Amino acid sequence: MSTEMQTVQTDHINFKDIDKGYEPFAEALRSLGFDWQIARAEELKGFCQAHGGNALLFFQLPAVGQGQTGAEATERAVISNLWSGISESLAVIRQKQPGKLIKVRSMQLDGNRLTFSVS
Repeated sequence: MSTEMQTVQTDHINFKDIDKGYEPFAEALRSLGFDWQIARAEELKGFCQAHGGNALLFFQLPAVGQGQTGAEATERAVISNLWSGISESLAVIRQKQPGKLIKVRSMQLDGNRLTFSVS
């Protein structure tokens, strides 16, 4: 039995402005079957894959256990943290390729692992 990872196009999502980008990003995650409550028990990993190369780990968000002080696991908090991780990752990629427009074109979800194709 093969499990085919679902891909969603994301080049319409604004990763520079959370007010504009949050809801489309949340909707894209939901369409992949992302359950934000996974963040209560598992760390979330964000990989970026540029130009068909290998997917490299760009950020990790530690699990936010129930009852942990200082952090509350809500859907908005989890998705906002993911959005920030991607936004910061894009900034790092842009520094290495100045003058190029770098966008997230698509993303895939595999459990607690999100892979973003960027170009």
